[in-house]
Amino acid sequence: MPLGTLEYAVRFSVIGKYLGQLAIVLAALALPPLAAATLDGDAAATLRYGLVLTVLLGIGLPLARRPISTPIQGNEAFAIAALAFILGALAMAFPLMGPGLSWLDAVFESTSAITTTGLTTLASVEDKPRYFLFARAWQQWYGGLGIVVLSVALLSGYDAATRQLLDPQAVHENLDTSARLFARRAFLTYAALTLGGIAMLWWSGLPPFEALTHALAAISTGGFSTRDASLAAFPGWTPRLVIMGLSLAGAVALPLYFLAWRQGWRKLAANVELHALLAMCALSSALLALLLYHVQGAWQPDLAGHAVLMAISAQTTTGFASLPVVELDATAKLTLILCMLVGGSVGSTAGGIKLWRLLLLLRLSQLMLRRLAMPNHAVVELRLGGRIIEADELTRGLLLMLLFATAVLCSWFPFLWFGHDPLNALFEVVSALATTGLSAGIAGPGLHPLLKGVLCADMVLGRLEIVAVLVLFAPRTWLGRRRRI
Repeated sequence: MPLGTLEYAVRFSVIGKYLGQLAIVLAALALPPLAAATLDGDAAATLRYGLVLTVLLGIGLPLARRPISTPIQGNEAFAIAALAFILGALAMAFPLMGPGLSWLDAVFESTSAITTTGLTTLASVEDKPRYFLFARAWQQWYGGLGIVVLSVALLSGYDAATRQLLDPQAVHENLDTSARLFARRAFLTYAALTLGGIAMLWWSGLPPFEALTHALAAISTGGFSTRDASLAAFPGWTPRLVIMGLSLAGAVALPLYFLAWRQGWRKLAANVELHALLAMCALSSALLALLLYHVQGAWQPDLAGHAVLMAISAQTTTGFASLPVVELDATAKLTLILCMLVGGSVGSTAGGIKLWRLLLLLRLSQLMLRRLAMPNHAVVELRLGGRIIEADELTRGLLLMLLFATAVLCSWFPFLWFGHDPLNALFEVVSALATTGLSAGIAGPGLHPLLKGVLCADMVLGRLEIVAVLVLFAPRTWLGRRRRI
């Protein structure tokens, strides 16, 4: 039977129903910034959020009522995941125009927020109203939770690397039940980490508003700060280190916390991705410390602290900074680029290609070398984290890394065309694709509109790990035979 006869295009009624539900959720999520704008006494901002809320409910309520009886298809799930972030960014861009942003800059800021990136084209944030700063951090927070739920719960039936993160006792339940269980547990874990982070930052000496916004941005590995100099504006190291600890917590797979709570903390300590995350942070911290020492020519009291903070920020793809990236030498920038490329754990809020896929590539290389010393008929299984890696999972992992590298190259060329420094341009592109937010000084008010568009596309591609966007724009997704509802 030809493969084409087994393919089905997405059903518009299914897409519409789930997007209707999304619109209702986005309307509810607009309530906190609306309240913040009201408390700020900004009538124009309150009106903007009220208008967005009304439009979302007006669109969402009728669509969400449509009855759907058949299971969701794989291409429908990926299309909904992509549309969730694209439409979410566009919907929340309008209120962000309040402080005088152009439409493009507001879209850039909203995209950066919902994808938990943290890049900005604003010359300053300290002159912006408090509701605006809260709205950015809030959007990062729910964007971080959203991508975990969408990528692990909704798409868990299509990736064995994420299925392992679900509760083992839910294996015999259907996908919808498992997804609901995961979503509830992920939210409880996420909320607990956030509340704990707010309390710790308040204890560390930050004012309540800054403790709130930085906790939201740290747990989501987003990196938006209320200060132009990011963490360098804080006088002491205590709040900086607390924020980095929260960033590390956000870069660990959220389901792992729940399993550790139920089955003991040894479950957390035995996780191979956690080992890799800590090892990468330690190695990159040591290398950055040596590079900073080499450049400065003398050991400074804060040098080790800066190295640790910048390394963790890049590895967790958070994007907070205690040093301007533009002042780092080429080797230090390359070190940060590699950290951003790898990123955090599968099922976390971090970006990058994920540590699991890097470990998969390293284990495959090790297996190939071992096979050279074995007879041709020998059979050796590829194992990682105590389980056998299936061929489909390996293929998807390698394909995603190839797509990520292709996206980096395709996005890098326009910056070179416009005359930007090659290394700084590469840094900016990787930062956007890895949803990190560290900047080499290219992203700013004077950046060409085309390049702002490239970075917006990179942020969405990186957050959705490219495949969902490819599905969204594939003709076969929308054209062809459809199943009955």
